[in-house]
Amino acid sequence: MEPLSISLVAFAVTLVVGTVAIHSVGTFFLLWGTVKYRDRISDRSRFISLTGGVTIRVLALLLLHLLEVALWAVLFYKKGCFPDLRTSVYFSLVTYSTVGYGDVVLNGQYRMLGGIEALVGVLMLSWSTALLIGYLQRAYSPLLDRWRGPRRDN
Repeated sequence: MEPLSISLVAFAVTLVVGTVAIHSVGTFFLLWGTVKYRDRISDRSRFISLTGGVTIRVLALLLLHLLEVALWAVLFYKKGCFPDLRTSVYFSLVTYSTVGYGDVVLNGQYRMLGGIEALVGVLMLSWSTALLIGYLQRAYSPLLDRWRGPRRDN
């Protein structure tokens, strides 16, 4: 097994930093949109607004993940890890999502990057899950409070 080179470590760090930066910027805009427009929702259209809000957030997070996959894929392709961009995108998508079919693999010094991409993918997917849970809790808690009725403290 070959020792890790400085250039490979720098390449991996670049990919991780780029992935986190994309997710961070996307998170900022999702949260900004939530705070900016949350008070404009009327009770009358609550269901449609909540469903639309969740759908928009899911689509936005999906777009972020696809951008992150594209970052890895393009850089893998530029490094000559795969013969074409299509194969690079396929590999990156199944690795990032931790499906990892194994029909396409990295070879040589880049082999370890597949594992790093999978670890980063798990972290980014978890981050997105946390964002959705936070949004759902915030969005649905006023409804749940109304449905429960007034509190009776003893």
